[in-house]
Amino acid sequence: MMKKQLIFVLAAFLSFGLVQNAIAGCSFKYDYSSGNSYSVCDYGSSTTIRGNNSSTGSTWNQTNNSNGSYSGTDSNGNYYNGNNNTGYYNNLGTGKTCYGTGSARVCY
Repeated sequence: MMKKQLIFVLAAFLSFGLVQNAIAGCSFKYDYSSGNSYSVCDYGSSTTIRGNNSSTGSTWNQTNNSNGSYSGTDSNGNYYNGNNNTGYYNNLGTGKTCYGTGSARVCY
């Protein structure tokens, strides 16, 4: 009986991502002014940020890699990617693309 309970608890943890979050070293934040809650998980060579707003129902996420690249989904469900080193940004849903950094940055 005890073995079945242990398997059930382990399955529940895995299905909710709690084991992965505990191993990854995640922190959870809540911003009272915006109503946004955040989960920030550090995986070593990448960091994933997941956010949601319970009032609006919107969710978003972004993964930042140690090489400067990033990708995610905005609050409208649009996939985007980019690179912090080069300034490149591309949002496939909105069609917005940016190149360059600083005052030389150009977006279309």
